[in-house]
Amino acid sequence: MKNIIQICPTFPPNIGGVGNYAKILRDYFKKKKINSKILVSDYLKNKNEKQILFGKKSKNLYSLIKKNNSSYIILHFSGYGYAPRGLCFNLLHSLKKWKQYKTKGKLITVFHEIYATGPFYRMSFWTSFLQKYLAKKILKLSDISLVTSKKNELILSSFNKKKKIIYSNVFSNIGELNRNFNIKKRKNNAIIFGNVYQKKLLYNDILLNKFKYEDLLNKMSIKKVIDIGPRVNISDTIFFKKIKIKTMGIKSRKYISNLLKNSKIGLVFYPVGQMTKSGIIAAYASHGVVIINFCAEEIAGTNEYISNVNYISKDSRKLNNLLQKISNESFKNYKKYALRKTASLIINYLQNK
Repeated sequence: MKNIIQICPTFPPNIGGVGNYAKILRDYFKKKKINSKILVSDYLKNKNEKQILFGKKSKNLYSLIKKNNSSYIILHFSGYGYAPRGLCFNLLHSLKKWKQYKTKGKLITVFHEIYATGPFYRMSFWTSFLQKYLAKKILKLSDISLVTSKKNELILSSFNKKKKIIYSNVFSNIGELNRNFNIKKRKNNAIIFGNVYQKKLLYNDILLNKFKYEDLLNKMSIKKVIDIGPRVNISDTIFFKKIKIKTMGIKSRKYISNLLKNSKIGLVFYPVGQMTKSGIIAAYASHGVVIINFCAEEIAGTNEYISNVNYISKDSRKLNNLLQKISNESFKNYKKYALRKTASLIINYLQNK
């Protein structure tokens, strides 16, 4: 096995967690002497000069797959990245034709999303039925499927109990530490990291719960909050009395990694049941940063992250004695699904089955 095709909705330099996931896999495969041919959807108006685009305005996906003549495809599935309303029938049709043409070909699908839902007065409610149909059909075509949350694992299993489905957290897009660092030896910094959308959610929650955040950070002796990534306009009312917020902008992976391993806290506002899908949280966990997430915890058996065990919630108490323990637990949990383990699992499956 020397060549793999990866199909994804976006790819760096375009911003997107799914594209970053595909790139990290490609870079790992390259170290193992396996080439990845990246086919990127043109639906999201990608402008990748070095990547091959397919879709409505570009070449037909099936003709590109056939031309590249690989027996192995990794599909990064998130319907909204391939077609309006997530109704990616052309994607399904192309993969079906390839399976008929390449009878011994192997398709691995990473289900980053399965289908969207919403109240009956939103379009997402009405399109969810067709999105679910598409996900079922792609699952049926797939030889093996990966999911990045326990909730999605249950959903896929309900579609087809005979199919091989593997759960594995999203991995960090800024690298991973081999060992964890002592919290007491780190600087008294808290990190805000991510894209504009995620940071706006967090800053809005800070505005609503300013005194809770400030009290929590003061108890942890935090002196500075460092904002990394695309700049977000921050209201003057968000600034804390004794804690400075420093905006750094976009930095290199090496710079961010070094900053994280020397910082105590990572702030985020993300649904608890989906924390395993977040590259931001993966970056924190892979560097042993203590995660603070004020988003309400779902009461469900599908939560991989548990309050006071893997992260700190707004209701946490007696924090100082827990910081190192929480850091160790989230770091240990991340290691179970680190890049090497997930990528090696994919390679072994393609080579041995």
